Amino acid sequence: MKKIILLMMMLLLVGCNSNNTGENQTLEVEAVEEVFLAKVNDEIISVETFDKYYAMQSYDFEKEFGESVWDIEQDGKTMREIRQDQTLDYLIRVVLIENYLAGKGEFATEKVIDSAYNRYMESIKGDTVIQAYFEEKGLDEAFLKRFIEDQYYLRLYEEQLLDEISEDPKTQDMLFTDKVIRYKVRHILLDSEESLTEVQSLLNDEENPADFSDMARLYSIHPTSAVKGGDLGYMLIGTMPEAFEEMVLNIEPYTVSDSVETEYGYHLIFVDDKQMLQDMIESGMLEDEIDTYKAAIIERYAALEIVNRFEQMKSVATIELRKELLNER
Repeated sequence: MKKIILLMMMLLLVGCNSNNTGENQTLEVEAVEEVFLAKVNDEIISVETFDKYYAMQSYDFEKEFGESVWDIEQDGKTMREIRQDQTLDYLIRVVLIENYLAGKGEFATEKVIDSAYNRYMESIKGDTVIQAYFEEKGLDEAFLKRFIEDQYYLRLYEEQLLDEISEDPKTQDMLFTDKVIRYKVRHILLDSEESLTEVQSLLNDEENPADFSDMARLYSIHPTSAVKGGDLGYMLIGTMPEAFEEMVLNIEPYTVSDSVETEYGYHLIFVDDKQMLQDMIESGMLEDEIDTYKAAIIERYAALEIVNRFEQMKSVATIELRKELLNER
């Protein structure tokens, strides 16, 4: 998430913790349907609305990488097309989540939004560059308050989901009962199959097998762990690539794994320890430290659950898109 959005979310944290009621200010419905870009149930997202959100969410990216960044291709799409899809998806998410919260009687008050807006404007008071950008793109007070309100509702939805997960015994059981919470490993990262074959042959030598840590120091291309014999220390589950962790979970401690290929290269893994929640408790780990691990896992699960629930909302919503309008711009 970009700096502008992060800053606005920080400014809203105080307001999101209270259960505010007030006048619902959902995305305005355009009177002229010929210009709509998307229709979500009965609510319309206009091209003009899209343009402003696109500009808001693109400022930091363009500032960092320059205007030419939008023509770079990734997976068959330009960065402009990718950002357009992200912006449209964001706007659909806003409509669905705000309607969901409205159904529960959850509304942002004018006082909360005005307070966050005033704090934000004070924070950019001396930034003439961003102020000029806002003026050029038509990002006026009404739009900025609308954008802040979106952040309020998205944050509120995330907080409520996090609370739900934290208080649900079945979810807690699913996340922590008989599940590895953290693991301690060493690894050797290699950049070619030739290097992999050479290191494996040295490690598997029947008469004089090489020491794993020595091989890591000599061959691993991982800059921080190689000097420590490949030691990554204790890692929270979910930190490393999926294929890497699948191997960690399926091999016994004190054994060298088969090779695992990830986007970074080829890994050989040596597991020193795997700990479940009960292992951490029995080892005498402080309760605060255990709670930190648990909170991190819950937050990661909540992030995935937010995506899943959004997809469920979309699946039952009536959504009409006219993306060809973007191609004409």
